[in-house]
Amino acid sequence: MILIAAAKFLLLLAFCEAMTMKQIKNTGKMMRKQCQPKNNVEDEKIDPINDGVFIDEKEVKCYMACIMKMANAIKNGKLNFEAALKQADLLLPEEIKQPAKDAIVACRKVPDGYKDICDAVFHVTKCIYNQNPAIFYFP
Repeated sequence: MILIAAAKFLLLLAFCEAMTMKQIKNTGKMMRKQCQPKNNVEDEKIDPINDGVFIDEKEVKCYMACIMKMANAIKNGKLNFEAALKQADLLLPEEIKQPAKDAIVACRKVPDGYKDICDAVFHVTKCIYNQNPAIFYFP
């Protein structure tokens, strides 16, 4: 299942087609199916993320890091903002592309205060949400 999702993702990258929100959410569901059991975290702790409720627990934080790894936003154990900006530019629907990129840029320095990747991702994701809750989505 994850190989199918990865193949679709790579094909979309190859053709540089923006995804619809429905496609993004479907891809997110597949990513969640991989990361949720790896981090032993319940729906009740990750569902509220989309509403700006971030539960400060290791399992939640590392779930978030797993999603970011699958989205290729983490390289060599660190957040890769250039890759995140490129992904946003290539894959997001036009109406949310620039606001998403602006939020990513605004949060660029947040991980500097965190050594643990799970903590860094948690705080960056909170920052991105706070920049523009209307366009925020996290699987």
